[in-house]
Amino acid sequence: MEYYERNDLRTNANRQYVLQIIANMLGDIKKKIDYENRVHRYAFYDTKTALANRNLLNYELERLTEGEAGSTRIALLNVELINFRTINNTYGHNVGDQIIVKVAEILEKLVEDKDMIARSGTSQFILVIPNLRDREHALTYANEIMEAFSRPVATHQDIEALFIDISIGIALYPEDGRKVDLLLRNVDLAGYNARFGNNRITFFSEQMQEYISDNTTLTNRLFDALKRKEFFLEFQPQVNFAIEQVAGAEALLRWAPTANERISPGQFIPILEQTGLIHDVGLWVLEKTLETHLDFIKKGFPPLRFSINISIIQLQRDGFVDSVAKLLQDYGVDPQYFELEVTESAFSVDPLRTVTTLRQLKELGVKIAIDDFGKGYSSLQRLYLLPIDRIKIDKSFVDDIEHDDRKANMLGMIILFSRLLKAQVTVEGVETKQQIDLLKNYNCDEIQGFYYSRPLAPPLLEEFLTK
Repeated sequence: MEYYERNDLRTNANRQYVLQIIANMLGDIKKKIDYENRVHRYAFYDTKTALANRNLLNYELERLTEGEAGSTRIALLNVELINFRTINNTYGHNVGDQIIVKVAEILEKLVEDKDMIARSGTSQFILVIPNLRDREHALTYANEIMEAFSRPVATHQDIEALFIDISIGIALYPEDGRKVDLLLRNVDLAGYNARFGNNRITFFSEQMQEYISDNTTLTNRLFDALKRKEFFLEFQPQVNFAIEQVAGAEALLRWAPTANERISPGQFIPILEQTGLIHDVGLWVLEKTLETHLDFIKKGFPPLRFSINISIIQLQRDGFVDSVAKLLQDYGVDPQYFELEVTESAFSVDPLRTVTTLRQLKELGVKIAIDDFGKGYSSLQRLYLLPIDRIKIDKSFVDDIEHDDRKANMLGMIILFSRLLKAQVTVEGVETKQQIDLLKNYNCDEIQGFYYSRPLAPPLLEEFLTK
């Protein structure tokens, strides 16, 4: 009996030993599986959004473009968050991370099950749309995305909902590349062009590589342009509509790298903002405008109001108000003759800080104007809170107004709205006698456009003022 008991004990011990070995093995296998799953997630998925990353994007595109699957048409949409860096720098990385997650959620609601979204960069998402019907299909998709971001995005922080400014570059398979690396390169080029060009939605074209090469060259040349004194100012008169006399002039920055070469502001000003050169160049513009103002007074002209464009990049910089105050004091000019123009986009990021800065500038005595009104997106409530003296109605409301009753009605509504805000009204881009005759039916204060004058160098502005 004792023998069997000892034998059973030994057998039980062996069984426990074997079971422990099996449990250890299973535990090791589970750890290995968990480890492999983590490696797979890190290798193919973005940790913040759980979307596909660039690796999985490449893999899926290779699959979609190989064999029989390669006969389908595909659209790639490169969605770039233009103002993400500003949001990150203003509110911190916690808010920036929340914005990235919110953007991913918005995009996921827009796509169909067969579509794919990848986070391919810090502020970049790529949508893959297989079974594309045609070019219009891709454009419709892009417009839906733009519409989704026309409303502010809320975060968990105790701050106002933020507007996300986006651009979308589009490349199509197989037209824009049969190889995945070429297709991705071309959608990146389209995205770059959409971000820094004139159109926020841009299809890839073969000319884009040349455009980007030119931009790189311009960027290198701009770094020394101020030191080489290649910038100069022209001034476009603003005419009091009732008495047809010059009431002011807008200072416009020009760049001539050589005697026979002038670069369009639409090309170089975005680069100035992107590189941060706008801070030094912007103060130079203000200083030169103050000099021109004093020079005209010395020549016997009555004090003329000068308008100066201010970038959102300048407004967001600490010390900007102090720099303006110092220049006004150094030159000893009356600040009421200076008007700082900002566009509606200045309020898309950190509107509270922007409004605070504008109020501080207004306390200096300068005037504040909203430029290109109607071109961007502004809530009426926010406009009501702004310390503005003037609304400048964008040229797009004047183009073809003599043949478009809807535009004419909208123009009338904007002017009425301006009156409710107790703001002066300047209509920009007026070019024809027919437009002038039509605008006589509206109660606008000033006209700016080629009908009266193109932008003029200071000596030509003097001649214009004496007529």
